[in-house]
Amino acid sequence: MDERKRIEELRQKLLDMDLEILRTIERRARAAQDLSKLRSGSARYAAVSDGVHLGALEKAAAPPLQPASIRPIFNAIDAACRVFEVVPRIVFIGADGGFGWMAARSHFGPMAELVRGESPAAAIEEVARSRAEFAVVPYESLVDGPIFPTIQAIAASDLKLVGEREVAQTLVLVNGSGNPSDVEKIYVAPQDHIACVHYLEANHPRALVLDVRSPIMAWELAGENRGSAAIVPRGSVGTHDLRIARENIADAGEVRIRYGIISRLPAQRSGADATALLFSVHDHPGALHDILQHFKERSCNLRRIQSRPVPGEGWEYLFYVEVSGHLTDRSLVAALEGVKREAKTLKIIGSFPLEFPEPPQPESLERPR
Repeated sequence: MDERKRIEELRQKLLDMDLEILRTIERRARAAQDLSKLRSGSARYAAVSDGVHLGALEKAAAPPLQPASIRPIFNAIDAACRVFEVVPRIVFIGADGGFGWMAARSHFGPMAELVRGESPAAAIEEVARSRAEFAVVPYESLVDGPIFPTIQAIAASDLKLVGEREVAQTLVLVNGSGNPSDVEKIYVAPQDHIACVHYLEANHPRALVLDVRSPIMAWELAGENRGSAAIVPRGSVGTHDLRIARENIADAGEVRIRYGIISRLPAQRSGADATALLFSVHDHPGALHDILQHFKERSCNLRRIQSRPVPGEGWEYLFYVEVSGHLTDRSLVAALEGVKREAKTLKIIGSFPLEFPEPPQPESLERPR
């Protein structure tokens, strides 16, 4: 009885603390709403818990909480606190409940209107034609690097990259019992089916595999039918209580994708930003070196540089660069003036707050007063 009484006391204590947390989150939502009213442009829809904010919380975490658990918790709180005066329309790529949908929802919160786009180019076109406020498109793969067709579509449309959201694309098998041996039928979206062909052949050769429209539909059907399971992105949720029966089942394992947030309006300076740009060089010795020297002379850190051949232009190359800092930072303004004089072409893709900021450096990453 003493043990049972102690358990009930602890359960009541947890409930009291959860109610206290709830009241705090409600106050946070009101403060976030007030902040949104004071912001302008694309910043009205930007996350309150930016990379610097989340980094500070991770450093402040104490046992038994682990720093790795802080970012998902506060990203979810931040998303839940989004209350828009005008609900933004967001175009994403893929199926409802898929990885693109999850990237858009985690960035803008559950109150945003999410609309499916057929391709990155089509999603970007919707924003360019003012039929949506933002597009969330695959921008970089950890395996293949920057996705140049997407980057060139942004440049051609004269839109701006205003944010990033990294997603670990992990597929899981879920069912009611959490036991993979109970599975007789599997519901899966077509693109996820393709990603798990070898797993299904090796582990569920007798199961009936049915393609459905989306991961959300797969979840719901698995919950309604006894002996059924669903293949869905890790982190998916539905109306039925399903449990993970097998983790990380994609044939290629976990794939990390960085999604770009695209808008007509540029992002304001956050204090921990990066700027993306495209340029080409004249055909003479040292042309690339001369351009990169401008960044070095102004102490602008190059985070990425990659080249791709220009389609239909013989052996001419286009260079993609991400440099630390915002387009309005004095050092970067000076560097880009020099680049503009040296480069054959120059196109600014946009400045955006970093989801995972670099360690602060003197002057360059200070927040504006």
